Amino acid sequence: MKLLTRSIRDLPLAKKLTYFCVLSSVLGLSLAMVFIMIYDQASFKEHFKVDLTVLASVVSNRSTAAVVFDDQQLAENNLESLAFHASIKAGCIYKAEPSESNEKITAVLAKYPDSSIDCPNYTPASLAFIDSGRPGFIEVVQPIELDGDIVGYLYLHTSLAELDTRLINTLTTFIVVMVIASIFIWWLASLVAQYISSPLQGLNVTAQAIAKEDDYSIRAVKESEDEVGQVVESFNRMLDVIEREHLNIRESEEKFRLISSDSKVGIFQLNTKGECVYVNDEMSLITDLTKDEIMAGSWLSTLHPEDVGSIQSRWQTMLKCNQEININCRLKSSEIKWINGHVGLLTREDGTLIGYLGTITDITDIKTAQVQLEQMAFYDTLTGLANRRLFRDRLEHVLTNIRRESHSLGLILLDLDHFKNVNDSLGHDAGDILLAIIAERLQVCVRSSDTVARLGGDEFAIILPVIQSSIAVSNISQKILEALKAPITLNEKEIRISASIGISMAPEDSQNAEELIKNADLALYRAKDMGRDNYQFFISEMNSKLVDHISMVNDLRIALKLEEFHLAFQPQINIADDHLIGFEALVRWNSPSRGFVSPVDFIPVAEDTGLIIELGRWVIVEACKQLRVLLDKKLISDKVAVTVNLSVKQFQDEELVGFIDEQLNRYKLKPHQFEVELTESVLMENLNDALIKLEAIRKLGILISIDDFGTGYSSLGYLKRLPVDILKVDRSFVMDIPDDKDDMEITAAVIAMAHKLGYKVVAEGVETIAQLNFLASCDCDYGQGYFYSKPLIESDLIAYCVARLAAPSSPPSD
Repeated sequence: MKLLTRSIRDLPLAKKLTYFCVLSSVLGLSLAMVFIMIYDQASFKEHFKVDLTVLASVVSNRSTAAVVFDDQQLAENNLESLAFHASIKAGCIYKAEPSESNEKITAVLAKYPDSSIDCPNYTPASLAFIDSGRPGFIEVVQPIELDGDIVGYLYLHTSLAELDTRLINTLTTFIVVMVIASIFIWWLASLVAQYISSPLQGLNVTAQAIAKEDDYSIRAVKESEDEVGQVVESFNRMLDVIEREHLNIRESEEKFRLISSDSKVGIFQLNTKGECVYVNDEMSLITDLTKDEIMAGSWLSTLHPEDVGSIQSRWQTMLKCNQEININCRLKSSEIKWINGHVGLLTREDGTLIGYLGTITDITDIKTAQVQLEQMAFYDTLTGLANRRLFRDRLEHVLTNIRRESHSLGLILLDLDHFKNVNDSLGHDAGDILLAIIAERLQVCVRSSDTVARLGGDEFAIILPVIQSSIAVSNISQKILEALKAPITLNEKEIRISASIGISMAPEDSQNAEELIKNADLALYRAKDMGRDNYQFFISEMNSKLVDHISMVNDLRIALKLEEFHLAFQPQINIADDHLIGFEALVRWNSPSRGFVSPVDFIPVAEDTGLIIELGRWVIVEACKQLRVLLDKKLISDKVAVTVNLSVKQFQDEELVGFIDEQLNRYKLKPHQFEVELTESVLMENLNDALIKLEAIRKLGILISIDDFGTGYSSLGYLKRLPVDILKVDRSFVMDIPDDKDDMEITAAVIAMAHKLGYKVVAEGVETIAQLNFLASCDCDYGQGYFYSKPLIESDLIAYCVARLAAPSSPPSD
């Protein structure tokens, strides 16, 4: 049985399915035929009995007269009709006579087929089927009645051979059908089994092909969406994962091979006993041993004698405790080699140790460079002076000695004046040469015990330890300023350089290095503010100014956030016809804590911190908004323009032009209704960039004016290159008219020159009728000043415009 089970289990799936289908079909057919045969036999037997009942009834009815009249011939004739029924083998007709005991006494009246038939004496009250005890036969007894009384009996002896014949025929038919059905089922089951198992056979073929060719890109064909199709899809997905992992493994192996062969890192692998099982070529180059020598022994034999003990100890700890170790030591070879490395653990996913993987790198060049860098770390490569790091170390060292020995110290911070111009005009190479020359001159001006350092760029520092007094520091500073002024020839050009110097003293100003440097820096900024080319000592008031500056910056930030600023608008009037032509928007700050703060105080701070960008944009938005209000109220004509001042930082904003254009569109203003006003210093900061920015503004149709014209150092030389619409004569020239004849001539000349170039002219600071009449005589176009109006806040501006609408305009008169 086990052998049969094993044989069936090992059969191909198609045969298993075929056998299963055939066996189950045959079994089903057999059961069906058995039930059919049983039913057929029972049904046939019932029909057979019904036929016998009808026959017996007919014959008995026909034989009533023969029995009553005791007519044997008639009775025999009636029995002769049984010859048409092959299944009836014998028949008898009895005549029943009553007896004293009420039992029926029968007498045979006729027999069929001959007189040799033995007729049993059955006297049932109704039709009866009697089992004679002989297989294959059945007896039927039918009473013969006359007027309800039984006068005789009909006996029939019937053979069941026809039933057996029918059974044999049915069985034969069943066998034939079974054979034909089995053959058909076998054929059909083979096709179905082959169809069902073909995807699995495809999986088998695919798996064999993958195993044979070691190619994980092969895929099984999915032929259906049933369970087998899902198995095929899952199999292909599994192959995708295997293929990726296989590629990753191959890539990793290839990478490791390339890294191992091409890397400048020595790589070695140890087993769990510490024996070397792999080594790359670089390992041989670093240790000066062959691969075979390393595999046979240990590269540790090449360690420098002074490092053997520590490395061997860590090596043993690694093997005993399964710990990673770092390697930093020397090798003994023709030259001392420094190596750095690491030995790590190789483990399986479950954490089982399988060995060690180590790397070593030749860091001799790095060590050598490190020594050189440490030597260079304290000195400036360009000038050879001490650098910031050495300067700081020496300053802290000298300050420590001051506390201990009660000496004084002078600290000088020095910046070259306008050094950027040298780089821009002569190039950075010339600038480097200049710095080297300055370094030499500084060293000549101090003692050998003093430290001269270059902190970066054009910033230098000098430490003067054990100084007698501030007078000595002052003398040295003056000496430095004089030495630096000596002419220097660079690129065949003679230049002169000056410097600004800030000085702090220890312990008077501070004994802390950071604070002493900060104090000297404050003094340096003071020297720059005083016009450069001078030296300044630190005084305590400088700290107060620094604190005020920081406080101003913080208050400015808060003011911008809380919108503490407002605009005042000063009208600009056409001198010839007294018509309003525009307003200049002036920013004002009423601080809750400081009160009114002059623009002279907060604008420079805003520029230094970059807050001027945000503040300037706020001014542009508010000015456009106010002009829109006046236009909507029909208080001014659409020819009136609002003027906004731009600082250096604002003008350098790359998004300035786009922002102005955006606000004009937002408030539906025409470009000629907006004017930007710049000072000469803004334009001269970087003329080429300024020209590009001005052209972009001009393309929008925005008006451009130059403020404070006539006070700059290069106005006339560059004026004709600027795309300007309006010149503003500085109030310093107007305020003394008509008392100062020079100012009158300058003003008249400026107006004439501007008109010659096609520019309009605005005179600022007009306060008297005499000034206005003089300007009118010079054909000055516009006037602005207290003669017309002071700067107006929004409510006053609206009232001013309403009043001008109500009053007729008239030109000035004597």
